[in-house]
Amino acid sequence: MRRGPGIVPGPFVFHRSVRSVLDGFTDQVRSISTDAALYKLSAHDYDLLYSQKDYEREAHTLRERLWRIDAGLHSILDVACGTGAHDEILCQYYEVDGLDLHAPFLECARLRNPGGTYHEADMCDFRLDRMYDAILCLFGSIGYTQTYGHLVAALRCCRDHLTQRGVVIVEPWVEPERWQSDHVWQTHSERAGVHITRMTHGHRMGGICAMDFYYLIGTPAAGIIHQQERHELGLFTKEHIRQALIEAGLTHVDYDADGLGHGLYTARVPESGTAGTGSG
Repeated sequence: MRRGPGIVPGPFVFHRSVRSVLDGFTDQVRSISTDAALYKLSAHDYDLLYSQKDYEREAHTLRERLWRIDAGLHSILDVACGTGAHDEILCQYYEVDGLDLHAPFLECARLRNPGGTYHEADMCDFRLDRMYDAILCLFGSIGYTQTYGHLVAALRCCRDHLTQRGVVIVEPWVEPERWQSDHVWQTHSERAGVHITRMTHGHRMGGICAMDFYYLIGTPAAGIIHQQERHELGLFTKEHIRQALIEAGLTHVDYDADGLGHGLYTARVPESGTAGTGSG
């Protein structure tokens, strides 16, 4: 559906094999943006904004976790895959596909993982033609489901695309008691003379947090450009997510408070259950 809105740990390192391709792709992806899209940023500017996030460390942490669960897992679906930064690493060890609602991000993901298949689809209502051993939903993207009903629907879609040995891993968005309403955040990144600054003002509307993003993007050629986005995410408690995983038909629900830095839920297909049905 969407890539995460603003959880930013550690440094991010581009793989050399992809850096040159993405640099050449910059002008193309920068130009693909419509007023109707949630993300006004290009894929290139999005990656620059999160250039301090250590996707490589996170991908290896996920790989180790999956190996401990079941060393025989072979295939992954990355739900709300964004620009495919995790997939670039994971595809060295697994067959990795992805889905997202934002087509320009998918174009970048396909460059990072040419062997994968990427779908423009909603995490709450997708039907693919294959099953996966593991399904990931990272970077707080599950918050874009907004309501408990949509949360269950998204997790049920994941369950329906899992093999009999399947596992779901979810990195949650902020819990209600931790959300700071009427607060301002600032993020800044720079690379190769391109600067991007984002200021965020957030407030709460019942069970949803609304964040207004204000960007200043500066380049030597174009000068300074202003863009604005509004993101609305559901605030789910631990019990909400645990119950939604169970209601979706999953079991062995586990919560790791550390995870990738912001907690991580793991759930399995019931041992006595059957694999999902996918589109078939």
